Amino acid sequence: MSPVRIHPPSGRENRPAAAGSLGRLSDNLPSLSNWVGEDHVRSGLGQLADTLSNPNFRRYASAQFLHGAGMWAHHLAEVWLVYEITGKALAVGLTIAVRSGLAVVLAPVAGTLADRMDRRRMLASTQASKALVASALAVTALVMGEDLPLAVLFGAVAVLGVIGAIDTPLRRAFVRDVVLADRIDRAARLHTSVMSIGRFLGSGAAWLFLSLSASWACFGVNGATSLLASLLVLRVVPTTATVSKDARAAGGPVLGYLLRTPAVTIPMTLLCSFTLFGWNLAVLLPVVADKQLEGGPGTFAILAQVMAVGSLIGSVMMAASRLEGLRSLAILLAVFSATMASLAAVNFLVAGMVAILVVGTFGGGFLSLANGSVQSAADPRLQGRVSAAYGVVFVGARAVGGPILGWLVDAFGSRVALVTVGIFTAACALIGLLAVARTRSSR
Repeated sequence: MSPVRIHPPSGRENRPAAAGSLGRLSDNLPSLSNWVGEDHVRSGLGQLADTLSNPNFRRYASAQFLHGAGMWAHHLAEVWLVYEITGKALAVGLTIAVRSGLAVVLAPVAGTLADRMDRRRMLASTQASKALVASALAVTALVMGEDLPLAVLFGAVAVLGVIGAIDTPLRRAFVRDVVLADRIDRAARLHTSVMSIGRFLGSGAAWLFLSLSASWACFGVNGATSLLASLLVLRVVPTTATVSKDARAAGGPVLGYLLRTPAVTIPMTLLCSFTLFGWNLAVLLPVVADKQLEGGPGTFAILAQVMAVGSLIGSVMMAASRLEGLRSLAILLAVFSATMASLAAVNFLVAGMVAILVVGTFGGGFLSLANGSVQSAADPRLQGRVSAAYGVVFVGARAVGGPILGWLVDAFGSRVALVTVGIFTAACALIGLLAVARTRSSR
C-alpha cells in the first residue's frame, strides 16, 4: 500500500501576512509519509542490511559495542560513588565537567590527529590505554574498599578524559574508512544503535555490581571490554581510501568550514541545546532515585538501564528510518523536552521506569539522527576535525550544563530542575523550527 501524502496548500502568496513565521513553520513540518511511509521503511531497512553485510563494519561495530558496555558500567559506578561520598548533585556535575572540559580543550589537537594519522592504529592505542587505566582503578577500589579517596576518582576521571578526548573523534571519523560513501549516514546511525546496546548491557552490569556494593567490578568490566575492543579494531582492514593523508592535511581550518556549512552547523546547534541540560541525566538520575523514588544504588542502576533500553529503541528505529533533516531534529527535540518535564511527576519506581524509557527513546533517536546528519554532510578532508567539533559541542555543553544543573537540583530539588530543563529545551526546539522556516523562505 502506498504511503498517504499530505500536501500543504499551494500558493504561498495567498497566505495572510499575519501568519508570518508560524505560517512558514507549517511548511517545515515533516509529512506523514516521512514518518510512517512503507516505502521509506523498506528502503531504510534495505540500506541497513547492506551496511551490516560489510565484515569490516561488523568488526568495527563490535568494538564500539564493547566500548559502550564498559564505558557505561564504569561511568555509572563513578557517578554513584561521587554522589555517595559527597551527597551533592553539584559534585556529580563537576565530575562530568572535568571529563568533558578536557575533551573540549584537546579537541583541536584530537581532530587534527584523527585526520592526519592512521586512525585504526590510534583507535586501538586509545582503547588499550583506557583498559590500563580502568584496570588500575579497579584494583585500587578493590583494595581500598569504602576508603577510596575522592581524589583518586577525580584523578582517574581526568586521565580517562584525556584519552576520551582523542578517542571520540577517531571512533566517529573511522566510520568513513570502513563503508562506502553512500552508506556513511546509515553507518553513523548504526554506530549510535550499537553504542546503545552496549550501554544497556553495561547498565545491567552496573545494576548487579552496585547492588552488591562492588563498584570495583564495574571498573574491571571497562578494563576488559576496552582491551577486547582494541584487539577487534586491529582486525579491521579499511575498505575505502576516500582521502589521502595529504588531502586531509590540506583540508584547512574547521571553524571557517563550519560557519559556511549550515548542513553541519545547524544540527550541532540543536545538539548543544539537547546536551546542555537535557542529556545531563547522570546529574539528575542519582537524585531522582534517592529523593523522588526513595531508593538506593539498585534503583539508580535500574533507571539507567531502562534509559539505555529506550535509547536503544530510539536509535534502532532511526537507523532503519529514512527520516532526515533539521525539521525532524527540532521536532524530536520538542518531544524529548516534554518527556523530561513529565519525569518530574513520578513518585514510584514503575512510573519512573516508564517515564525514563520514553526519555531514552526520543533522546536516542535524536542523537542517532544528529550524528548521521553531521557525518554524512562533512567534507571527507575534514572528517576528523568535524567529528572533534561535534564532540566539543556534545561534551562541552555537558561540561557547562553539569555544574549548573547540579546547583539547581541541590537548591530547588529534582522536580523543579526537570520542569526547568523541559521548558528550556522546548524553547530551543521552537527557535530551531522558526529558524528553518526563515531559512527556507529566504532561499
